[in-house]
Amino acid sequence: MIIKKITSKQDGLKLEIAIMECENPKGIVQFSHGMAEHKERYFDFMQYLNERGYICVIHDHRGHGSSVKSKNDYGYFYTENVDYIVDDLFQVTEYVCEKYPGLEVTLFSHSMGTLVARCYLKKYDAYIGRLILCGPPTENSAAGLGLVLAKIIKPFYKEKKGNGLLNKMAFAGYEAENRWLSKNSENVDQYESDELCGFLFTTNGFINLFQLMIKAFDKKGWNVTDENLPIFMIAGQEDPVIQGKDKFDDLRKFLVSVGYKNVSSKLYPTLKHEILNEKENQMIYEDVYEFINDAME
Repeated sequence: MIIKKITSKQDGLKLEIAIMECENPKGIVQFSHGMAEHKERYFDFMQYLNERGYICVIHDHRGHGSSVKSKNDYGYFYTENVDYIVDDLFQVTEYVCEKYPGLEVTLFSHSMGTLVARCYLKKYDAYIGRLILCGPPTENSAAGLGLVLAKIIKPFYKEKKGNGLLNKMAFAGYEAENRWLSKNSENVDQYESDELCGFLFTTNGFINLFQLMIKAFDKKGWNVTDENLPIFMIAGQEDPVIQGKDKFDDLRKFLVSVGYKNVSSKLYPTLKHEILNEKENQMIYEDVYEFINDAME
């Protein structure tokens, strides 16, 4: 395992990266993690792929994990320019492509990380060979209202204090005590005991989140250079983030409508949001591995 810091080209923020190398690699899998979590939660799946011939790389998004200036900054993005978190992700792609030339990159994203990945896709699809969207937020018409509200109430909240009002709005109707994350109670308990997980986003964090949601579903600005890019959407059928089967399928249709012809999807019955951390996770590991291998042939 290689742990290192790179400097964001956007604003100089230090971003922490973890890389798992292997001999004779078949390709690279890059990860884009979700909201209020951190890169270490993906190490088990990365190890699985690494043992099967893939270099794996993940960084902590700004405001998460070790990509903060202070432990008081969790959920704070240091900017309201949503392009920063997107271009950070691309900077990691550039870094690994320079470090391991000639290897194709698969981008695996989860939850909020899929919003970052979809905004990345609008600009940089030529740099990846395939994309996985895991537990992807589907279109929510309230995102615009959320953004307006966040900007209105911003002066009334401390800059780096979690915003409980916006958090309640964003997660209205979800199961209490993070039970919506997983039917695996051990996973939920571990999440709640992890000081790097479950923190409240600041008003600034929510402004970025709502902008990501709006931008990811804006049909303007897509630069589709690879209409045959393999895209695989996966989620638990009981995941509240996808807002049901129909909305999940609407996301597939949306990606097709902006120009991607090779979009497949799979829902896992009984599973919730963090399908990589359910007890049935080996099934998901195998499906993703097969998708990556099939797409490379």
